[in-house]
Amino acid sequence: MKASEFIGMKVLNQRAVEIGKIADLAMNLKECLVDQIIIVEGGTLNKKYYSITQNDLAEIGDYVQIKLDEEALNNISKTDKIEDLMGNEFHYKDLVGKTVLSEDAMTVGKIDDMIIEPKKCLIHEILVSTGGTFSKKHLKISDADIKHIGDYIVLKISKEELKEKIVD
Repeated sequence: MKASEFIGMKVLNQRAVEIGKIADLAMNLKECLVDQIIIVEGGTLNKKYYSITQNDLAEIGDYVQIKLDEEALNNISKTDKIEDLMGNEFHYKDLVGKTVLSEDAMTVGKIDDMIIEPKKCLIHEILVSTGGTFSKKHLKISDADIKHIGDYIVLKISKEELKEKIVD
């Protein structure tokens, strides 16, 4: 499943009552893990954010159902700002659009999306868009391809070697 499809899904509690939506994901790219799933509840003026982990997930289909009931949800600490929930992880939304460089410091493209397995909190591949508007192609990279993560993503692969990983 693409991470962009997972974000925005409605979340149901243990009793099938809608409690919010998936707002973001906290990710550890080096280990290809989704550390936290951030849920937002409430309306525009009274949004509250809180996080859950894979242990709290019951099922994922057209909706995300969690194992927590109303009492357990009331005991979770909530915040007005999504940034308060994040440690050293990256937000999914901050990673999209980040520039990817080859090991020889050549621009490869930008992160477009990620293929994830939400129930196991795994990131299978990172999708990088390359080329211009009319010649756009996609490149799939894994955690083994990543050398450094900072303001840019630097890969362990030269730009020439990346041509093998391009998919349409």
